[in-house]
Amino acid sequence: MFFLKRIFRRTINKTSPDEPLTLLNTASRIKILDKTASYPAQLAFKGCLPSGAESLFQQWASSPLTLRQYELENVVLDTASMIFFKNGRPIIDTAYLQSPDVIPLLAVQEETLIPAPAGQNVMAACFDHWHLNYYHWVTHTLPTLFHLSQNHYKGGLILPPLTSWQEETIRMYGFDPAHGTRTEPGKQYAFKKVIYTDNVRGAADFSVSPSSRQAYKSLTDKFPAMDESSSPLNLFIERGSATNRSVNNENELAKALAEIGFTIIRPETLSVTEQIRLFSKARFVMGALGAGMANLAWCKPGTIICELVPQQHPNPCNLALATQMELPYWGEPIETGIEAASHVTAAEKGFDIPTLIQRAKELLALAGPLH
Repeated sequence: MFFLKRIFRRTINKTSPDEPLTLLNTASRIKILDKTASYPAQLAFKGCLPSGAESLFQQWASSPLTLRQYELENVVLDTASMIFFKNGRPIIDTAYLQSPDVIPLLAVQEETLIPAPAGQNVMAACFDHWHLNYYHWVTHTLPTLFHLSQNHYKGGLILPPLTSWQEETIRMYGFDPAHGTRTEPGKQYAFKKVIYTDNVRGAADFSVSPSSRQAYKSLTDKFPAMDESSSPLNLFIERGSATNRSVNNENELAKALAEIGFTIIRPETLSVTEQIRLFSKARFVMGALGAGMANLAWCKPGTIICELVPQQHPNPCNLALATQMELPYWGEPIETGIEAASHVTAAEKGFDIPTLIQRAKELLALAGPLH
């Protein structure tokens, strides 16, 4: 698919005052990065076990994808919403997961606007407004950095206040975190020219993106597992102190899995390099829906994934990632006692530990060796 990187198209930037601004009608140049069809879910054992258990997301298929990179000229970034403005008007599809009611209330604040950085005429947008979430950083920022590195980009980066692990990933792709604009939350910044990639706005979250797969593979190739001779690992991702969708007996589940040979990990206690090396050794990964599951990006094809999916938030984002990375996926439905849809509400019920132990044993018994 990388021949598509050479396809450029000029846009005619003529919009009526009543026509919303979009990336397509605002950009001075557009570059196609990926174009892929829809793919069916790659479910482990075709989504059905001999016991009669069935995986979630039986009818799911990935969204077809045209992934683009845009050049935006003379724009303003509002960091509270991560929306870009052109001529005082919002570019509406840079509003990632923002309420439509919020957008009309936003405006450029000329009196406090921070001017374009001196000496850096071209800047690249790298993050969304949930940038502290590891999943968002892995799936939105890392492919963006990969595309920039592949094109030998030498301009500056538009960055948030960075954690150590975020700085680590920026350096992995050959960029210096000091070379760019560190934005502050709630402020607005003017830029002469911005490179904006669809990954930043989550456009590839439910698609199979060959370039994103290559972005992750470039890191697993760079940071291979420390001990390739040892047996592949069965991993359980413990969410630990995470408050969103917490389950009160997760520790008991972790102990029961450890007794049948699982390695229990909390990814946030490890460097990104350590996470890459650990997950590239995995044969089987089990974990509840959460940011730590973004580490599926480092797994080798054939690694079996068992995601514990809460009833109030049946989000197939990690199924999309697993399908993209050629990882057989099993979605285990988890009754939480929460009826209303919510991505934050804690469970009222604990994990059914005997059932989950039995499910892990079933999946492992059917799994062949990892190649």
